[in-house]
Amino acid sequence: MIRGLYTAASGMLLGLRQQDVTAANISNASTVGYKADQSAQTAFGGVLAKRTSASGSPAPVPGTQGRLIGRVGTGTYIATVRTDISQGPERETGGTFDLMLRGAGFFVVQTDQGVRYSRDGHFDRNETNQLVTADGSLVLDSEGAPIVVDTERVRIKSDGSIFRLVPEEVANDNGSRSMILKEQFIARLGVVTLDAADLSRAGASRFSVAEGATVTPVDFSEGATTILQGVLEEANVNIGQTATRMFSLSRTFEASQRVFSTINESLERAVRDVGRV
Repeated sequence: MIRGLYTAASGMLLGLRQQDVTAANISNASTVGYKADQSAQTAFGGVLAKRTSASGSPAPVPGTQGRLIGRVGTGTYIATVRTDISQGPERETGGTFDLMLRGAGFFVVQTDQGVRYSRDGHFDRNETNQLVTADGSLVLDSEGAPIVVDTERVRIKSDGSIFRLVPEEVANDNGSRSMILKEQFIARLGVVTLDAADLSRAGASRFSVAEGATVTPVDFSEGATTILQGVLEEANVNIGQTATRMFSLSRTFEASQRVFSTINESLERAVRDVGRV
């Protein structure tokens, strides 16, 4: 019965941890570039149960004493929490520095804690014209250097190339003159691919990787990844399914709680009855 108490308690702890993961997904459903976490559970090692009888007493059925009955479970726990890096929905903003990665890849960002990787492309310029994230962290180029953009008139192409648009007067065939926008290369955004198993969450929409993890620059020539200007990637959280899961987890936790209470009450009655004998 004591083992049953521990098993029920492990079910309650599992439910709490799963609710924490699900609650974090719900609270970040509107966070740009957020990637939902998914928890995987497993069971503790089971215990082999054998048929026994009182000391010195024969087995109820000859030859059955010591025979294996089966395996008794001892509870469950969260084995791992992994990040779902699947594509989130697109939202057009028209912002010059709002960027979205369609396909695999992460933007490279320099923070006070070191280099981080993000799908949040809501960028802007700081007072020194450096391209930064919403919290002021530097966005890095393909060479790992900060990007300086000294104008709002820029075009960012699908391969991450940033061009300054400079007005230039040209002569027409009929003798008149007109203005065109000439492109001047500034830098290329740093975009890399990472293995989902190497990701460690370092904020709502940022990740770090362990030392020695494979960080591969994206090859835009393959066409698997493109950058969209004036678009942001929403969180890949299905709010309907996630809310339903939260409700289900709550019911499961309540069931484990009732089992725990029932076993606890049974133990209390056993202690009282033994004391009366």
